[in-house]
Order: sequence, then C-alpha cells, then structure tokens
Amino acid sequence: MWPKVFVSVALCLLTAACTPHEETVRRLREDNPREQAATIAQVVRQGDRSMTDEMIRLLGSDDEGVRFMAATALHRLTGIDRGFHFAGPDRRTEIIAEWKAWWEAENGKPFPPDPAPAKSGDAPATAAPGDAPAESAPPTSGPDAPKEVVP
Repeated sequence: MWPKVFVSVALCLLTAACTPHEETVRRLREDNPREQAATIAQVVRQGDRSMTDEMIRLLGSDDEGVRFMAATALHRLTGIDRGFHFAGPDRRTEIIAEWKAWWEAENGKPFPPDPAPAKSGDAPATAAPGDAPAESAPPTSGPDAPKEVVP
C-alpha cells in the first residue's frame, strides 16, 4: 500500500511543480479582469520576471484596471517606468511598442505573437484568414443535381 501512495504523491507533486507557469499564463489570458488582476498581483509578489511578455500584452487590455496593474507590475519587475499610467491612447500604443522592443533586447529574440483568442464553445477554424472559400462539389443527387442530357 505505501509504495502506491508514495508513487501517487510523488507524481502529483511532480505534475504540480511542472505546470505553474502554464497555469499562470492561462489565468492571465482569461477574459476575466478580476482573475487577471489577482494573477498579476501574484506575479509581482513572486517577482516572476518570466511573465514580462504577458504583462506587456495586458497593457493593451480593454479593462483600465488590468492595464494599470500590468504597468505597475512591469515597473516593479523591471524598475522601468515609462509613464503608462497617465498616457492617452496614442501614447499608450507607443509605450507598448517600447516595451516590446525592450523585451526583444532583453531576450535576444522577437516578441512572441499574440495567441489566438479562444472562447469556450467556439468551433475550430477550418481556414486561415484571407484564404479563399473552398468550392463545394456539385450535388450528385436531388433537385440541384445536374440533369443527364441524352442526345
């Protein structure tokens, strides 16, 4: 009995230890400002600089509180204050571009593209945006099927 319990506990601990980053990212990407705000606060408490790209994305949030908290988080995690809190929409766009350039310089690679928004209940996309619609085959039976012409 004890070996099974030990193995179960060990697997549980290993699984939990491997997924906090993914869980934090998932919570930050939820369309739930309250959840996002709580997760931003957690990231700051932990001093988790690996989440700076997610904080930069959240600067573009529709929710003013989330934007404010993301800007504060970036300031606390990096020590850099770009004046985002009191900037108008045009200046905020410029500041987001500045943060992305900073991230690229810090990480030596391009800023990751924004993930596709996923909403529960959405059907998976079958064609990429801009693709021409697929032509459907003509019906082979029924009233819309082509009539056989006999000479």
